[in-house]
Amino acid sequence: RSVIVKHKSIMTSPVIVRSANFHGGLFLLLTLNSQLLPTAGQQAKSNFGWEDSLFINSFKDASWPDGLIWYDIDPHLSPRVISAINYAVNYVNKYPNLCVMWLQRYPYKFDSSITSFVSFVRYKDNPSKHLCATHLNRIKGRQQPLFLGDYCVKDLIDEVKYPLFLETAILHEMSHKMGLRHEHQRPDRDCFIYIDRYRVAEFVKVQGNQYPSGFPYDYNSIVHYESDDDKTFHAHDNVRRILGRNNGTFSALDAHKIGHLYCGRKSYCAEQNNCASFYDFAKTNQRCWRKGPDYPTSFP
Repeated sequence: RSVIVKHKSIMTSPVIVRSANFHGGLFLLLTLNSQLLPTAGQQAKSNFGWEDSLFINSFKDASWPDGLIWYDIDPHLSPRVISAINYAVNYVNKYPNLCVMWLQRYPYKFDSSITSFVSFVRYKDNPSKHLCATHLNRIKGRQQPLFLGDYCVKDLIDEVKYPLFLETAILHEMSHKMGLRHEHQRPDRDCFIYIDRYRVAEFVKVQGNQYPSGFPYDYNSIVHYESDDDKTFHAHDNVRRILGRNNGTFSALDAHKIGHLYCGRKSYCAEQNNCASFYDFAKTNQRCWRKGPDYPTSFP
């Protein structure tokens, strides 16, 4: 089974389709990049240990003022889906030290002047392409749909092995709205994970200035894809290591990153007082610097 992910930058016009093995059926996760990229000439020092100021400066314009994210819910969504949305919203709002609050808006009432908000929308996807999707971060002055396709939702609910799988998927999309990009597309991801040689081109590494610097690779992030069969993704240090999560929660590093973005919490390496040496491992790790999918043809 596969997840198909669409990415589109506001700076470019093509839509690039990416895919990965994932629990459930065929999904479209539409994470449209609403961030403004740095101007020409702005570059990080290297592929690793990029300057955090580049990310922070680009994030400011796309962040939610005061950490307030207004949302509304399509009344055509089923009670089960609305329950999952409420679960995810309450989970975020009660999580300590995130400095983010999701607030429901009610059109034509006191908050009708709010122009930037998220709408959880029922979407009529199709049997061949199951769609659960949203934009990245805030887009100024407009409604921003978080699409929940009928077939996508059905497959998530039918995954009985994971009772909170629908809640996890919704929290994944909400995390994109709060500024978290896919962990498996970090510029340093090759140091940590294997991606099938025939599919590695589908998961383009994103430049460092679109990620906060100084955080360890998070195998269990809410925004890291899972893999059913270990063949599309697996960790270098342990083929059977669990990737991603399915229990409707953040990892500790997910919460740390959101707190870093909205509360001004120090990065992981700053808290550990080891930023100067944080990326030294990359100097001797050949996987970090490979230029192409130099993997064996057979699965180990």
